[in-house]
Amino acid sequence: MKKNLLSLMMVCCLSVMGVQAQNNVEGINVKTAPDFVSMVAANRATTDGVWLTYAPEELTEITAVGIGMGFSWGSMFPASMLTEFAGATITSFAFVDSGDPAYEGDYEVRIYLGGETQGETMVCQEPFHVSGTQGNIVEYPLNTPIGIDGTQNLWVMFYQDGSLEYPAPAMGDMGDPNNRWIAVDGYGWMDLATVGGEGYSWLVWAYADGYDMIGENADEVAIYPNPTTGNVTVSATGMNHISVFNGLGQMVYDAPASSHLETLDMSQYQAGVYVVRVATENGVSVRRVTVM
Repeated sequence: MKKNLLSLMMVCCLSVMGVQAQNNVEGINVKTAPDFVSMVAANRATTDGVWLTYAPEELTEITAVGIGMGFSWGSMFPASMLTEFAGATITSFAFVDSGDPAYEGDYEVRIYLGGETQGETMVCQEPFHVSGTQGNIVEYPLNTPIGIDGTQNLWVMFYQDGSLEYPAPAMGDMGDPNNRWIAVDGYGWMDLATVGGEGYSWLVWAYADGYDMIGENADEVAIYPNPTTGNVTVSATGMNHISVFNGLGQMVYDAPASSHLETLDMSQYQAGVYVVRVATENGVSVRRVTVM
């Protein structure tokens, strides 16, 4: 059984001291809040999936970062780390609620696919509210799941409009610049360590649902013809559900299957590569289908 909390960087968490950090880019004043919270309890889903995160399983002291204006922050999970997650869906994310009313406010989660130095295509932009009363890591469901195809970088970012002094939960630097992305209006996308945030990295969790079952029936599923300009046949013993995702991770088809042979009309979709997720009584298999 795969672990429910997957740390993409297996290194120890550092304690954060809450000191003022000065900026390296003129006009940006990165600062950290002292005594944000000393311990965080987990409150996250634990079935049929895995958490994508750079954070360790056990957190000690964490802090919060602000710059006095609206900004985005978050993590990029490279495609090289997501190959085994192809066919899973991002169904929720987790965010630190410190339990302090001073941190109550409105945020946005923004998810992008593709891009090396910034998110290329935004596939999700949803508001959420932090109550400032929880005192733990809170899970928020996405209104629309995002499919992982295993070939594109995945960016999980947060935005706050600057109405809060210290909106961005952070921990000691885990050593990977992909967990230190920050975007400030007028400055573009940067490494937090280059703009006055040395020693810190972000706390980001994204839940990949269905991961634990992927590949368990890989030899039982066939999809043909592939490539196609029209219909494809999906063949699998004990098949009970089919989902199709486009190149933006958007679900374009989702329906139960009633037999071991199902026909999908792919002519209704634009040309490109699609991920077909087939669930059977023995597990889940993932196939890529090219529409010409």
